[in-house]
Amino acid sequence: MSGTESGPGSRVQSLRTAAAVALWIEAAGLAAAGVAYGVHAFSLPQPMFAIGLAIFAVCIAVGLAFAGRGLRRGARWSVSAAVTWQALLTLAGVSLVQSRPAVGLPAAAVGAAIGVLVIVASRDVVAPRG
Repeated sequence: MSGTESGPGSRVQSLRTAAAVALWIEAAGLAAAGVAYGVHAFSLPQPMFAIGLAIFAVCIAVGLAFAGRGLRRGARWSVSAAVTWQALLTLAGVSLVQSRPAVGLPAAAVGAAIGVLVIVASRDVVAPRG
């Protein structure tokens, strides 16, 4: 086992790794947004809303990081978490298209693309066993 094998197993593992990396990138972005909201909260007269958003973003980022880790390892639970987040991101993007297309279109496209990647990468994980 030199790590250079080819075949269906290595392709699936490559897809899983790509999906996990995509989730980790999203998690890093959310964590950065959470930190930004937290820092911004100190400059507001009523900081509780920004603090709440910061905590929410960081909690979701931690969840996405764990989902990426689980997806990389082939855990079934991580597929549900990842697909749910991508569906929410896609729907939020579609909703934003009316008011802010420059934000909504990329959000919807990224959510849909990563969602499809997660589903394709996890076919062997969610396939019925028998």
